[in-house]
Amino acid sequence: MSRQDALLAEYAAANSAYMHYDNFPWQVGSVLIAGVFVFWGLLINSAFNDPVLISAAIAVVVLMSSWLLYADHNRQIYMCKLHRMHQIERELDLWQHRGWVQVLPQSNLIYRTFGIRGHRLNEVIFAVASLGTIVVGTIKNGWNWFYMLPIGLWVIALAFMRWNQKRFRAHMAKIRELDSQNSVPSTPEG
Repeated sequence: MSRQDALLAEYAAANSAYMHYDNFPWQVGSVLIAGVFVFWGLLINSAFNDPVLISAAIAVVVLMSSWLLYADHNRQIYMCKLHRMHQIERELDLWQHRGWVQVLPQSNLIYRTFGIRGHRLNEVIFAVASLGTIVVGTIKNGWNWFYMLPIGLWVIALAFMRWNQKRFRAHMAKIRELDSQNSVPSTPEG
């Protein structure tokens, strides 16, 4: 097998893994989010006391925190896959993914998307799904200071994920630095 054939096979495998790790958290998340909305309907249409609502809010925050951390873990994997695809594209002069981070030579254009990034959208969905139970409880039964428990868990999960993202960005910066020393192109920041 030639080096080019090996690189193309690796590229195809990396692209497939990239798509899997990008899509799967949304597939899992869509089921969880739908479940949270159905659960809110149950809470709205039934009478529950504060301990039940607080326990439910904690359960939803834990469930959605697990999803958020899982999605972030998968994002780190697919960003590494994307990094490798950029390396292969540079070596083979391909532009499928590099056009998002480098100017396309034939047109002097660079691809861009606008608006909220997917991983930030995860955080918004996490906030709405996690804190919505507290909103429902407050509307039904009024504010209870014990709602600070699930809010505290929410803050901890979000802070942990942001800390992980910061560490991952630093790690990717080191990889890009090594790439530049070895004449390999830089890739997304992560």
